[in-house]
Amino acid sequence: MKHNIEEISLAIVKSLLTDKNLLEFNREIKIKHVSKMQRSIVECGVLRLPVIGDVSSFDSRRRVIVDGQHLCKAIASLPKEHSMSKVTVLVKKYISKKQLIDDISKLNNTQKTWTDTNYLEAWFKYGKDNYTYYDAYNKLYSIYNNPAYSLPCGLLVEIYSKSKDKFRQGSLVFYNEKFSDKLLDLCNNLKVKYNKGSFALHGLIMWANEHKGSKINWDKLRSRINRAISLREDVNCQGREDFRDFVSRTYNRI
Repeated sequence: MKHNIEEISLAIVKSLLTDKNLLEFNREIKIKHVSKMQRSIVECGVLRLPVIGDVSSFDSRRRVIVDGQHLCKAIASLPKEHSMSKVTVLVKKYISKKQLIDDISKLNNTQKTWTDTNYLEAWFKYGKDNYTYYDAYNKLYSIYNNPAYSLPCGLLVEIYSKSKDKFRQGSLVFYNEKFSDKLLDLCNNLKVKYNKGSFALHGLIMWANEHKGSKINWDKLRSRINRAISLREDVNCQGREDFRDFVSRTYNRI
């Protein structure tokens, strides 16, 4: 892909930040993060270049912010005494959405500020241009936004995905959808009925993952865990490993 360093006007930077010109999956701009970047710019200058994508080959917006949305916002809203009339940016030419998806995946995978929810929303909102994996993201997004479920996104990724790295790179593949559906229902049952937190649910997932190669009687597992919890047999569980062992004892009880 071709790329050039250019100077663009502050007015253009501001236009790129309008809602209609932002990419569908860009994170909501966090004012606290923008303020922090502004202080850094005032003290040290602009230490990295925003990346602007030339998407005129397939998108009527023609140019969009690929990386540096918060940086651009910080530059655009600097106080008058520090304002810039021109902004130096890196402009990359893309000829397809697939190329843009690949680039954004690599850039975002290095940013610790992105959560699993950010990745899920990004790849779902890009739609069927990520056609190979769209159905998987569509299902996970639907579950995450279904009020019947109350599990965090990271837990859903752990339940369904073969690889968290692949999930973040836009190539979500399920391990075994039917297996994961059963595990999801049981995790949600423990969350809703008993308000079980992260360590307990992770412990259950650990146990289930250790038994992926064997046939689990899910009805028996649910019934026995529910009864054991109602009798407070898990009261001394202090971590995920403890709860995994509790599930194992409960399921294998004669």
